[in-house]
Amino acid sequence: MANLTTVESIPIDYRIYDKDSDGKTKNTHFSEMLALAKKRGIKPEAVAMDAWYSSLDNLKSIRSHGCVWVTTLRKNRIVNRNIARRLNFDYKVCYELYN
Repeated sequence: MANLTTVESIPIDYRIYDKDSDGKTKNTHFSEMLALAKKRGIKPEAVAMDAWYSSLDNLKSIRSHGCVWVTTLRKNRIVNRNIARRLNFDYKVCYELYN
């Protein structure tokens, strides 16, 4: 996690992924860091991440913390716009800029 409120980003948390050592998945680390940020009083307006962390559980977790998320989705992800509207997900579709 990084604080991007200035021109420079300042790391506020990090994890070393070593599932053999601690048994935690990348998504578990993600959830723990999000919860710890909230506990520390950090209230981001948005959480930016790469597609690896764009599981439905992670996206719902971000939303439950009162944040929006910014990410790319893998090509195999299906977004049901009707369900998104019903759940009040405000999303924007951005098309790939590069061929």
